[in-house]
Amino acid sequence: LAPDGHLAIATWCQRHSTAQTPFSEKEKEDLQFLYDEWAHPYFVSIEDYGDILQESGNFQTVGTDDWTTPTIASWRHSIWVGVVDPWIVVFKGPLVWYKTVREIVTLERMHQAFDSGLMQYGMIKGQKKAKAVTAAAAAAEAPAAASEPVREKTDAWYSW
Repeated sequence: LAPDGHLAIATWCQRHSTAQTPFSEKEKEDLQFLYDEWAHPYFVSIEDYGDILQESGNFQTVGTDDWTTPTIASWRHSIWVGVVDPWIVVFKGPLVWYKTVREIVTLERMHQAFDSGLMQYGMIKGQKKAKAVTAAAAAAEAPAAASEPVREKTDAWYSW
């Protein structure tokens, strides 16, 4: 990431676990099901992502947000896409039918994990620190910088 560059991460996250709010046995089982079924690496909480960026010392700004509410409908929508147009699966045969049923169950379990607060859809952003510039280097770069176009801050990267 270049100096002054912007980092944006959109990812599935688990809720933040602390000594006061540890995962219950049921939550641990639910997470393990998702890890096993999709061969997924362990999830990280939104707060932990923010801490990782802050503690790296490489970012001048760090922000996090939970986008679960605007994205949760997508889980059941994914199931309904197959209900509305099942013919791709129907003609593939029993092995694909079995895999499809497993996928439907997993999508529903993921939806339930988001709905219960166990899972969150994390948005993490950071702006990398500017590189230290000496006076001589700044003078040498000044003509080049003047000719570079300026990116408008009206696109989606700057909306949140």
